[in-house]
Amino acid sequence: MKKHFGCLFLLGLMTLAPTNLLYAKEELTVIQTVSKNRKSFVVAKGIKDGVIKGQEIIFANDNVSIVCKASEVNRSYSLWVPVDATITVPFNKEDIVSSNSTVYGNVALELISDPNLTPTINYNEVYKKFRTLNNFTIKASYNKGLTQSSSSVADEKNTSRTGYNFAVDYNYRFMPEFEMSVGARIDNEVYRLEDPQLDIPTNRVMATVAATYHFVNFSKDKDNFYLTLAAGVGRSETTVDGDKASGTVTLLPEARVGYLMPFTKSMALIFEGSVESLSATEQFADGTEQSTNILNMKASIGLRF
Repeated sequence: MKKHFGCLFLLGLMTLAPTNLLYAKEELTVIQTVSKNRKSFVVAKGIKDGVIKGQEIIFANDNVSIVCKASEVNRSYSLWVPVDATITVPFNKEDIVSSNSTVYGNVALELISDPNLTPTINYNEVYKKFRTLNNFTIKASYNKGLTQSSSSVADEKNTSRTGYNFAVDYNYRFMPEFEMSVGARIDNEVYRLEDPQLDIPTNRVMATVAATYHFVNFSKDKDNFYLTLAAGVGRSETTVDGDKASGTVTLLPEARVGYLMPFTKSMALIFEGSVESLSATEQFADGTEQSTNILNMKASIGLRF
């Protein structure tokens, strides 16, 4: 009788044992914040995710793994401290780390020793703001003319054109690789006649559309290269020795090579190099008409959010 009672008692203990002692649960976690003394950190996992006060979990990045205990827990967040009080937290805010619920004493499993034990980061999910969701871009550019021809200026009198422009775009993401953009840009350019010496400024306002292919499938991290083809139409105004000529301008096409580099989950830097073709037809107050064709190269820096 005692033997049967002992077996039933052991079976009851096994049934009541916490699930995380029987099964290892490994997943990716984002560090929400780290204390100033680097002795604790917060993650967005709480009671609703099965975290309880006093629970021990391994947190690991590519360089180190440590055993931490849940010091404070509410419904959505938990505060973690290293079990070894001499350890400082090696993680930073918004770092992506792996967590594992299996702990042997106070020694963390070396998850990084076997790459098969470390989960692969799904960048399309972690950085979905720049992979699957719509976003905005603002950027500033410096441009330099490669060639230029004007119906009212002899070719030998044309010199290099320089200028800058500002642009804003709304990017609609169809899939991680493809997106369409609509936007607007403002240009300010100057070119100088050699004989007579004269600076001639041109201002433009244009609406633009663009199609972009992102090389996310060829990227090993959160950054990626991309190619863009753009077109636009708008208003152009040129001032020649006090006389103003205005008319329409078309951008067809602009070819860009860019690099997108997220520095948080919601903001990213972009760097672009591009070549564009512009054609403008403008008219002076006396009815004189001039046509200008320009080939520019541009360097741009911007922000996606």
